[in-house]
Amino acid sequence: MFNQTLLEEPTDDESTDESTDEPTDEPTDEPTDEPIDEQTKFVFGILNERVWKSMSKTKVIEYDDDDKKTYHHLNVHSFNPYMDTVSTLFQNTTTSNVELSTELTGNLIKWDICVGDDKIILKVFKKINTKWELISTRIENYPYRTKYLYNSHYLIKSSLFNNNDIVILTTFGILIYTFSENNKSISLNYFYFMNFDYYSSYIKYLQHNRSIFSKSTLPLPNYDSFRLNGWVLDAKNKKSSLLKYGVELLKFAIKEHKLELIDDIYKKCMTYFKEDPMNNKSFLSIITSAMPLLDEYYPDYISKYSSETNMIIDSSFYSIEHQNDFLYYSFFQSPQIVNLSNSLLWTKYYHKFYNTNYHRKLLIIIIWVIQALIILLTLPLYFTTFYISSNSNYINNIYIQDAFSFIYFYTKLEIIKFFENNIKTTPAITFMIPYINFVNYSKDYNWFLELIRPQHSPFTKSISRNIYKTWNGEALINFKWNAYGKNYYATIWILFVSLLGCFTAAATIPQHYINEEIRQQLFIASIILGFIHLIFEIRQFFHNITKWFYNFWNIFDIIAYVLPIYTSIYWLQTNDKNNNYLIQLLSFSCLFLDIKFLLFFRAFEYFGVYFAIIISVGKKIYSFLIVIFIIIISFAHAFYILLSPKSEFSLEQYTNNNDPNNPWNLASSYSQVIDNNGNINSNPFMIQTPNKNTNMFIDFRTSLFAIYLFLAGDSNALSNWSYADNPSIAILIVLFSLLIVVYLMNLLIGLLNNAIGEDDNRVSYLIWKAEILAKIELFYLLPHQRRWQIWFPEVIHYYVDVNKTRIEIERLIKEGEWDNKEFTKMQEKLLEQLQIKYNPNDNKVILEKVKSNDEKLDKLEKLEEKLEKLEKLLEEIRAK
Repeated sequence: MFNQTLLEEPTDDESTDESTDEPTDEPTDEPTDEPIDEQTKFVFGILNERVWKSMSKTKVIEYDDDDKKTYHHLNVHSFNPYMDTVSTLFQNTTTSNVELSTELTGNLIKWDICVGDDKIILKVFKKINTKWELISTRIENYPYRTKYLYNSHYLIKSSLFNNNDIVILTTFGILIYTFSENNKSISLNYFYFMNFDYYSSYIKYLQHNRSIFSKSTLPLPNYDSFRLNGWVLDAKNKKSSLLKYGVELLKFAIKEHKLELIDDIYKKCMTYFKEDPMNNKSFLSIITSAMPLLDEYYPDYISKYSSETNMIIDSSFYSIEHQNDFLYYSFFQSPQIVNLSNSLLWTKYYHKFYNTNYHRKLLIIIIWVIQALIILLTLPLYFTTFYISSNSNYINNIYIQDAFSFIYFYTKLEIIKFFENNIKTTPAITFMIPYINFVNYSKDYNWFLELIRPQHSPFTKSISRNIYKTWNGEALINFKWNAYGKNYYATIWILFVSLLGCFTAAATIPQHYINEEIRQQLFIASIILGFIHLIFEIRQFFHNITKWFYNFWNIFDIIAYVLPIYTSIYWLQTNDKNNNYLIQLLSFSCLFLDIKFLLFFRAFEYFGVYFAIIISVGKKIYSFLIVIFIIIISFAHAFYILLSPKSEFSLEQYTNNNDPNNPWNLASSYSQVIDNNGNINSNPFMIQTPNKNTNMFIDFRTSLFAIYLFLAGDSNALSNWSYADNPSIAILIVLFSLLIVVYLMNLLIGLLNNAIGEDDNRVSYLIWKAEILAKIELFYLLPHQRRWQIWFPEVIHYYVDVNKTRIEIERLIKEGEWDNKEFTKMQEKLLEQLQIKYNPNDNKVILEKVKSNDEKLDKLEKLEEKLEKLEKLLEEIRAK
């Protein structure tokens, strides 16, 4: 329990003014041990893994201890002292007591409130001698209009709180004002917009708001609350208000496109963090929590934040320690509150066991021997069980009184010591991932609703290239992958391999190697495993239908699961091995399953980078491929008109006519002058029966396929006609060869070369991996698992090899990406720690920057030239 003077905003210290007995806003270093009338007791506790403080005017039991310490810089979430007053205000509110003005009088302060058209006028009077003198005035202009033009807003209820604070309930919301005697000003501490409709649903809406304000804390201001300019200014400029309401304020500014407000909030958050990196990390969470909206509207801010917070630390200095040299990135978290409630039974049992058997040495020895024998018989299972139980906090090492606990925890300690002493280490420097609260999910959730429609975290909602361009984004991905991603991904892969193995075995293995009963069992297993995968795909589909259709790989996954299920069911129903339709289904099902198996390798960097190249390049040239496809269709159409038969014919019966495109006239013919008896044959010619491929231009579909084959180098479809007798065919072939085969295909190769070098393919791979992790989080983790602090911490640190850090910094300096205006002192400390000499004004550095910029400009100029050529080419094609 802490004693604290009542201030405008609670702090860790108290303050008094030398000139008056009244409380002031200036803190002092000396805590007050004896309670006085002006003091309020703050009780600190732990709730939802945070330190909270509660202020109450009721008496509390004091605890004096010579060993007590005063702690500064606690990050606290305040139980709002206004809640009792606000709740009482709502309870006493009726429909008949509305007014336009009122007065509230305290001991030495009097408030005068007047609600007029489009504004509230507040006046504060102070009693001097026997007269009330005006000492402060505030005019609050509100933008809210009533439903009825002739009706202005009204004052419903008001209440004085602690003399200097006032709570006002109006027909457009609830406002809490504070008067500061130091600067003689009135500030708005809280505002919540309410759209009361006095003439229709007043009572219903009032009851709804009573339930909202019946909780222990004030609700966060809603969207329309920030339309009040006075509230925006006070919330932005007051440090504590910015910390409480900054996220909602920034989201409002982004949606309303208030660029000046966005920039102001961004700068204030960065400034507060620089002032005290250790204790002001929460201000960075204001920016990171709004990243989904920033990514949608203003992605430049994400790029700016990512570059400015690269290689920072939440400390006054950088620390270099020796770590395992095989770890490129490793992670640790700030001290967290661990929930040991799961191990209460374990602790109680061993506490009782210890107290009961402390003097029974023989009994303890017998128990140890029995437990040791059990451990020997179940050694792998024993260590696995205790490892899982220990990590889940179902057991602990508070009491180590038996063989079970002693052997496990002692062995674990020795293994750690062994690795620490024998594994080669290398110096590594520690950094902080600046995405505070970026991976966290809302604590307010319904378990069953989350199964159907899981909530997003900022991480799952904003997968942006700008985040993963620096080490911070890469470290974040690696942390999540090591924490839970790799285990769940391996499980999903094993399930898929089971589906692939069962279906492939049933569809591929010949009949003389496998009997029908086993084949049917394999198909049944394929159906079950396919439905398991399909359930998760269906969850994704209903989670966001529009987004699901925009991702091609979702459609591919559905086909890869539905096709084997349908084929297996069709096989079990027909069991016809000679069914051509079934054989085709088996063929395509195996194809999709095999490709899906290959796609699982995209999560590993060695393969993922190449997958990223394939996808990113494909996205860049798909429009060019569409142009080529349209040209192919055009030529196919031309050949179809030119070479399709002009008269009726039958492939089953010989048709003799003068149509040069008749398949019978194009079919191969053979000469037989002498028959088998040696006589001269009266009908010396034999004609091979034609088929649909004899003249592929009978049908437009086969005509299109024939042109594709010609593009691939197979010209057989056009070899049945004499080019000398059909010059139009020769002209079309030459045009197609020059335009498509020679020109556009070579142009495509050049575009592919440029596209590969344009993007950072490693960043593309990290984005793909982030999407995999987001999918695992939302659809494979249970709702409560997404709230585990060990997997989703608020702050994450990582350390990197010192030599690699030097190389990266030198690269950033060379490319002109090192200097930023936000953390210059922190950068200087890092350079000093790594013994890197760098002067931003040095001529060599400037020349390198200029050279780097010149290279970038040259690349841009070359790219512009290529784009201009491409535009001219497209214009020529369109003109034709």
